Amino acid sequence: MHRGRPTAAIEPLVARFTREHGRLRTARASVRQAADALSSGPGPDADAAVRRAFELLVDDILPHEHAEESELYPALTGYLRDPEAMVTMSREHTEIERLIRRIGRHLDDAPQGIRADQVDDLRATLYGLDAVLTLHFAQEDEALFTLAPSVGNPVPSSA
Repeated sequence: MHRGRPTAAIEPLVARFTREHGRLRTARASVRQAADALSSGPGPDADAAVRRAFELLVDDILPHEHAEESELYPALTGYLRDPEAMVTMSREHTEIERLIRRIGRHLDDAPQGIRADQVDDLRATLYGLDAVLTLHFAQEDEALFTLAPSVGNPVPSSA
């Protein structure tokens, strides 16, 4: 695999996605907060937390993941000269989107508020999504970290 200095074509992409990871902390944290809010069962606070998390997921996380898939990953695959290089992380994008759609279906089924019969699956979906997002961002941060020093943008911690 090619592991030299990133080409000029991918340097701006690496810098951009490195910065975006830092800005997505609030959206990522909202997923765990929503799951935690459901621990007390359904109610207005839990419903608001889940709906807010879903809004952030759709407005912030999904566009970021789609941009990585269409812009960053093809550039990195070419740079690494390995057509399989980003397959694992690409599959994680699919899982992230699947879990977000599942949350959306729950919310569509409960326009008046989350029902008691939805809490267990919705909470499990949110905690599962939190785990996938945490792993996925850590993997990307590590991968970008190997490239970021050469573009002068250290990767923020995944905390």
